[in-house]
Amino acid sequence: MSPKPFAYEWMTKYTHQEEWIEGRGVFLWLAFFFSEIGAGIYFISLFLNFRSGWVTGWLLSLILGGLVHLAYLGNPMRSWRVFLRPKSSELSRGLWAILLFAVFGFFQVLPVVIPAVPWSGENVVLKTITGILCILLITHGFLTMHVVKALAMWNSAMMIPLSLSSGICLGSQAVVFMVAMSDGNLAVPELWARWSLIAYMLVVGMFLLGNAHASAAARKSVQSLLSGELAVRFYVGILGIGIVVPLIITFIGWGAGISALSGALLFFRMACVVAGDLTMRHSVMKAAIYAPVI
Repeated sequence: MSPKPFAYEWMTKYTHQEEWIEGRGVFLWLAFFFSEIGAGIYFISLFLNFRSGWVTGWLLSLILGGLVHLAYLGNPMRSWRVFLRPKSSELSRGLWAILLFAVFGFFQVLPVVIPAVPWSGENVVLKTITGILCILLITHGFLTMHVVKALAMWNSAMMIPLSLSSGICLGSQAVVFMVAMSDGNLAVPELWARWSLIAYMLVVGMFLLGNAHASAAARKSVQSLLSGELAVRFYVGILGIGIVVPLIITFIGWGAGISALSGALLFFRMACVVAGDLTMRHSVMKAAIYAPVI
């Protein structure tokens, strides 16, 4: 029996992966994003001792990130088995990180919600543990993709720096807006937002540059982003909305002072960064190409 046309093309042509972004794969895209933005908010809030950020980040990671993860895994009567493979599965390790974050984060946010609780969420050991778990959650999505060696674009050494810069940038933008809405001091949060955005821009450039000088499959992935079928979303969604517009707003605050950044402007910047990052993640997952087998 002759092979199916798609199977034959996959063996002889450069083929975009679809399993991780089409159909139920969309849940994986959203699960990684919500887990990361929640962990990013929590991580930045730890440094600023911004307790409302702890609660918001914890709930985002668990309710949105955790539930969408479960939606991707499917039947709960079978999907629980993924927890049994932490030694061999990056997805399993990520779910364990979410579970541990749920437990330790609960003990940290409980005194914020119920002040009568007889312990403090500011305990150094507790903050260190939740900070490490935040890093694991921020890197979980791209690290899961990174171990797929058949997709050269994902196997880049820049995947982990890209996830870290993305999570910290998302978290800092959200925290700045939250602090502004609570009439807090924006000086330190804005420094996080300003420099993390610049770092994110540089890391995206390094990620593309590295892949452009890697294997043929990686180069074709970059070409599909910069000049192929994904070019519009790259230039409009990632570069324009996700980087250039937030940079303009950041430079306004840099030159005219933080007081020039109103709550509406900070919200708009945050929304642009979120939209750009969602587009970046979708594009990186969509652009990954399998090299032909023969």
